[in-house]
Amino acid sequence: HYLPEIILMDEVKSTKSATGAMSFEFMNGETHELIDLLPYRTINKLEKYFYRFDQAARENVKIIVTDMNYTYPKLVQTVFPNAMVVMDKFHIINALNRAFNKTRIKVMKKCTSSSREFHALKRYWKLLLVPTEQLNFEQFKKWTNFPYWMAATDVVHQLLSLDSELEQTYQVLNSVRSAVQHQDWHNYNAAFWNNKTYSEEMKNTIKTLESHHDEIRNTFTTHYSNGPLEGSNNKIKAIKRASFAYRSFWRFRTRVLYVFKIKTKRALITK
Repeated sequence: HYLPEIILMDEVKSTKSATGAMSFEFMNGETHELIDLLPYRTINKLEKYFYRFDQAARENVKIIVTDMNYTYPKLVQTVFPNAMVVMDKFHIINALNRAFNKTRIKVMKKCTSSSREFHALKRYWKLLLVPTEQLNFEQFKKWTNFPYWMAATDVVHQLLSLDSELEQTYQVLNSVRSAVQHQDWHNYNAAFWNNKTYSEEMKNTIKTLESHHDEIRNTFTTHYSNGPLEGSNNKIKAIKRASFAYRSFWRFRTRVLYVFKIKTKRALITK
């Protein structure tokens, strides 16, 4: 059996009859062809599934792109001896955004619920997640919860000035995010060590990223991402909505494979 050199791996919520809460899916990283959808994502069952491919097919796999699920690096070690794991950039940045959002909410809760600061931090959470270089500094307008006309950069500055820890966490978020997007490994590491006063929420995320050091290092040497697979997830979710959900995972899987024009006989999984 054949396996491509580049494989994208992810999870998607399928049906209640699936073995786990999330189902495993994988895709050809070069052609963006969905290969299969499985009702589980535990390492034992995934190993059993991939061992149905012969050794030559598994040795042909060179790169596997995935999220921060601890299962997949272990799977690669046992099943794909010649493959390296690449951490998807979107999941790295998403983890940083979640850490910053938790910090913002913590600061927000320190303010009285009727205060202007509380409502401003709550209202402009999306603005705080916009990369610094993308903030508009020329267009002035009236902003709710602020008494005078301001540019977007001024609003962000005012919000960050409410708490020094929030401001330092914001700087780490933008430094690391910029390093990831520009594949700058030196600045990625420097962003963590140049500032130790960021929030506990961000420190926990940094620890998680450090536990995936090798996989993230590989991210800076390749151009592959799980973007095409995330796009397929949206299509799979649309299939569920259009059918008002499926009771049977197998019927759901058959429908997905049909929509993606995959011949069911190619998949090795059976009931």
